[in-house]
Amino acid sequence: MDLLTDNDEAKPEPKAAAKEQSTATATSATTPTVKAGPEAELTKAIEEERKKKGTLLDDLRRFRRKLAYKLAEREAIAKLAVTNKKSTKNIGYLRRKKEALEFRISTEAFTLNAEKELIRKKQEIEEELQEAINSYRMKRKAEFVAGDIIDLNKKIEETNLGLQELEARLDVLYDGLRKQRAPPRQKKQEQHQPHQVQEVSFADIAIIKDKKEDKKNNNGD
Repeated sequence: MDLLTDNDEAKPEPKAAAKEQSTATATSATTPTVKAGPEAELTKAIEEERKKKGTLLDDLRRFRRKLAYKLAEREAIAKLAVTNKKSTKNIGYLRRKKEALEFRISTEAFTLNAEKELIRKKQEIEEELQEAINSYRMKRKAEFVAGDIIDLNKKIEETNLGLQELEARLDVLYDGLRKQRAPPRQKKQEQHQPHQVQEVSFADIAIIKDKKEDKKNNNGD
C-alpha cells in the first residue's frame, strides 16, 4: 500500500496557484478599455477652450494696462513739447557755434569785459543746445511711444478677435453638451398613421363604389 507523505500532499498547491494566476491574467488581458463617451469628450474640449479663454483675457488686461500707461506718457511728452516749442534750432549748428567761441576764448587775447561777454554768449549757446537736445530726445521718445500705442492697439484688436472666435467655439460645444444631457424625446406615434390612412382609403373606395352603383341604377331606370 502506498502512503502519502506530507510533502506529497503539498505538491498540488503551487499548480493550483499558478492556474489561478494565469486565469486572472487572462481575465485582465481580455477586459476591454472603457472609452470616453461624447459627453466626456465635449466636457474636456470645453475645459481646454476655457483655459485658452483665461489666457487671452489675461493678455487683454495686460495690453490694456500698458496702453493706458503709454497714453499717459504721450500726454506728458506733448505738454513738455509745448514748453520747449522754441527749442527747434539745429543741434549741429549750436555745437559748432559753441566750439568756435571756446576756440576764440582759449586762443585769442581779449580785454576782461570782452572775455566776460564771450563767456556769457557761450553759456547762452550751451543752454540753447541743451534745450535743443532735450527737444530732440522728447521728439524721438514721442515717436517710440506712438509706435508702442499702435502696436498695443493691434494686439488688443487681435486678442478681441481671438476671444470672439473662441466664444463661438464654446457656444457650439455647450450646445452639443446640452443636447447630450437632454432627456430622450418621446417618439411620435407615427406607426399608427399608415393604418389610419389605409382605413380612410378603403372608406373612400367604398363610397366611390356606392356612388357608381347609384349612378348606374339611375341610368338604367
